[in-house]
Amino acid sequence: MTRPVPANLKELFSYRLNRLAFVSSRIAARVNESQYELGSRDWRIIGLLGAFAPLSLNALAHEANIDKSQASRSVAELIERGYVKRGADESDGRGVRLDLTPQGRALYRKVFPKAVDRNEKMLSVLTDEEREVLERALDKLTDHAIGLLEEVRVKSAKDGKAPARKEK
Repeated sequence: MTRPVPANLKELFSYRLNRLAFVSSRIAARVNESQYELGSRDWRIIGLLGAFAPLSLNALAHEANIDKSQASRSVAELIERGYVKRGADESDGRGVRLDLTPQGRALYRKVFPKAVDRNEKMLSVLTDEEREVLERALDKLTDHAIGLLEEVRVKSAKDGKAPARKEK
């Protein structure tokens, strides 16, 4: 089956995927802000620490897809609010490991099930087969996009147009 070439920006796959991600994020942000006083960045940090702690600030920023300075400011605010704690990294004397406090864990246990419910509600328009295909396609596309990004990074570094920072 041959697909027509996109005629405008709104027909590009990347635009459509970005729009879906934006709408999904806005739904989550409105719920989390009104019910838990959590911005979308704060929720990503709490969600990641709830599942994968302890994490370094660099690892947290990378996984949350935010700049390290933004992550640092958000973490400082979450520490002040009593949700996150800093600890020494035993493998790196200068490093810091981030984790949730008991209050942060309690918040994570409240918010995460609501996130699962929102996702299930969004995906409810798909059949089980469509959902399985979507899950496999997203994994395949993500892996491929990471490879393409690495190619662009290497080419840019060779051309001297960007720092040679490896993406994960």
